[in-house]
Amino acid sequence: MSDVLSVVDTLCKTPRVGWLQRGVSNAESVCEHVMLVTLLAGEIAAQLNAEGVEVDLTKVLAVAAVHDLAESILGHPGREVRDRVRWEELEEEVIKREFPHFAELFRWYRYETNFVGRVVAFADKLATLIRACRYKKLGFDTDDLIKNLYGKLSKYDDLAHILDLYVARYCPGAGL
Repeated sequence: MSDVLSVVDTLCKTPRVGWLQRGVSNAESVCEHVMLVTLLAGEIAAQLNAEGVEVDLTKVLAVAAVHDLAESILGHPGREVRDRVRWEELEEEVIKREFPHFAELFRWYRYETNFVGRVVAFADKLATLIRACRYKKLGFDTDDLIKNLYGKLSKYDDLAHILDLYVARYCPGAGL
């Protein structure tokens, strides 16, 4: 069984490397990202439920909370590392070994095997888009990332109206 305090401490001290590579000195940590994803996923699930689309809020929150747990062991490498290794397999291996009780929830997110996983995967990308827009306002060059993430998020046809709400709120003037 993992030491949860150490896991949390590690995630809260682990910066998201992509932001550092873009010159953001006080970059978002994995812990901050997980919290943002969890809150966004919860808001999205609540919105969908209000629209009559049934989504289990408790499961959405649980999946969002554990979606980056493997990074407590693997760290948060940049995109060039993730593209050169079988990152998804490494993450799943760590989850199965260190957090077996969360393995099913992680798979829902990683492979979007159900609507809960799909909502969390959407919220994960949306959180990064929102952060990229925030860093752009602070003067960092994130235009390419904003456009790339918006393109990925636009493929979630059933959540397009949700994307529009968050883009209007967090990314005005981003040219989206």
